[in-house]
Formats: sequence, structure tokens, C-alpha cells
Amino acid sequence: MKKKVVLIGIIFLVGWVFVFSALQDSRELYIQAVSEKDPEVKIQLLKKYEQEYGEKKDEYIKFIHIQLADTLFKTRNYDEAIQYGEKALGYEELAPTNKLLIFYVLACSYQASQKELSKAYDYANSMIDLAQWVINKAKNSNLEKEQLEQFVETYKTYYIATGYRIQAMVLFSRGKDNADTLKEAAQKALDAYILDKSENSAKMVFSLAGQLFKKNRLDDAIAIVEKIFDENTPNERFANFLGTLYYKKGSKDKAIHYFELAYKTGKKLKTAMTIGKLVYKKDIDKGIKYFADAFVLSNFDEGSNAFKYLQQLYYNQKAKNLPPGEKEKGFKEIIKEAKVRMGVAGTEEKAATIN
Repeated sequence: MKKKVVLIGIIFLVGWVFVFSALQDSRELYIQAVSEKDPEVKIQLLKKYEQEYGEKKDEYIKFIHIQLADTLFKTRNYDEAIQYGEKALGYEELAPTNKLLIFYVLACSYQASQKELSKAYDYANSMIDLAQWVINKAKNSNLEKEQLEQFVETYKTYYIATGYRIQAMVLFSRGKDNADTLKEAAQKALDAYILDKSENSAKMVFSLAGQLFKKNRLDDAIAIVEKIFDENTPNERFANFLGTLYYKKGSKDKAIHYFELAYKTGKKLKTAMTIGKLVYKKDIDKGIKYFADAFVLSNFDEGSNAFKYLQQLYYNQKAKNLPPGEKEKGFKEIIKEAKVRMGVAGTEEKAATIN
């Protein structure tokens, strides 16, 4: 009897040795897989783990599927990313951070593959809702004010704003020929920009406003771009676009306002010419100023339209009643002032008089 008990004990111990060894092997493979830096090798190791331990439903398998979904997405294997992402969502008690990652992977994968765009939109919405839920929970926690603000900012930026951008892309893909859908897409992009103030969101708003412009929805395009435009630190491209929109709309003064903001940001020949043409009939001195700038920006090209406009305005209108000597002196002074404005004072202009 005693020998029998000892034998059972030995068998039991040996069994546990094998179990412990198997657990140790699975743990080592798990650590190796999740810490691998090369994405292709990482996918191979993760799939190896799934093949060897997936049927046993061990404690790591759900994290293996999460890692597979994320890594496959990053390597643009969208179909497999969707497969593993939806498999990962099937596990109970997923932490919110893991759910947010999976919602992100699925939304982006469906959008990038252009398959079942409604799912891309819905998963983006799930990400937005869950992130907002996490934020609300955090607000009821004992986090210090500074920590809470940083936490909220992170979730709004990385999850909610991203979700809006995904939805904007989905709406554009589904309705690029429909002006109302484009407007909705632009609003989603604007919602993202309001939260993260990122260049990516601003570019998306601008791009969608351009699509509205093509559909002749000038007021909608203006409204959306003006909300991302800061007159204190104007973006040259946005300012030029707003100037063009207002010009097309027939609002000349507003067009001039935005073109001048663009010109202050970046002295460009085309912008100087545009402003000059818009202002010279009402304000000849202002027109001469911008055409003189354009002439300098043309590298003093006497064959340029800038020089032709400048000559016409100055000699035939502004100084037509002056003696020849005063005319030449005044013209040289105009060029000199333009050179100072352009930062080329001290160089010799190629043309300052009429031959």
C-alpha cells in the first residue's frame, strides 16, 4: 500500500513537471512573439503560438489574437487583420484599451480595403463611444487635475478625433459625387480638427472643402475652412483658397482680405498680381505697389505682365501730367521701395524707365 502511494505520488509529480514544462514553453514563446521587432517574424511567431496552444484556450491566446490583428494591420494585410480583430472581440472581459485598439484596427482595415464600408463607419463609432465612456469614468476617478487633463487629451486625440477622420474618409468614399455627403464628411473632419488641432485633420478639412468647391457649394466650403483658419497665424494655402472662394462668390473685398493675408505669409508673384488686378481700379496707388512687388518677384522681367501693368498705371494714369524727369524719378522710387519690401535693396534693377 505504501509503495502504491509513493508510485501515485511519483506519477503525479511527473505529470506536474510536464505541465509546468509546457507552461514554461508557452510563456517563453509568448514573450518571444510579442517582443519581436520584425513584423513579418512576429506574425510567424504569433501564428506558431496560435497553432500550438490555440486549442487549449490558454491565458495568452486572446492577446495573441490582438497582437496578430494589430501587426497584420500595420503590414497592410487587411483581410487577415479583420479576421483576427473580430476573433479578438469575441473574448469576454477585454480591457477597454484592448477594445479600442481592435476597434481602430477593424475600422481602418475595412476602410482601407474598401470592403463593407458601413462596418468601418460603425467600428469607428464604437471607438468614439468607448473612448468617451473611458473619459467619463476617468472624470469620476481620483486622478489629479493635471493627470486627468492629460488623460482626456490623449483619448480625445488618439481615439475620438481618429474615429471622426475614419468616418470622414468613409463618407467621402461612399458619396464623393453627392454634395450633401461631402458636406457631412467635411463636418466629421472638422470635428476631428476641433479636438486635435492636427495638421492631418486640417488637411482633410481643406481637401473636402475643395471637393465642395468643385460642386459649387461655395458657402459650405467657406464655412468649413474659416473654422480652421487662424488670422493671427495664417496658412498661406488656406488664405489663397478662401480668397478664391470669395472671389468666385462675388465678394471682392473679402477676397482681397484673404489674398493679402496669404501674401503677408509668403510673397508670391502670382498672389501679388492677383491683388493688384483686384485693387487697381479702386486704389491706383495700392495697385502700383502690388504690381511693383510682382515686377521685383519676376526678377525684373520687362516682358512680364507685372511690368506692363506697372507701366500702364504709372505712366498713363498716375504720372501722366508730370514732366518727363519727374516721371522717371518717381518710377525709380517705386521700384526702389518694392525692392526694400522684397528684401533685395541694394541690387540694381534691370528696368526702371521706359526705353
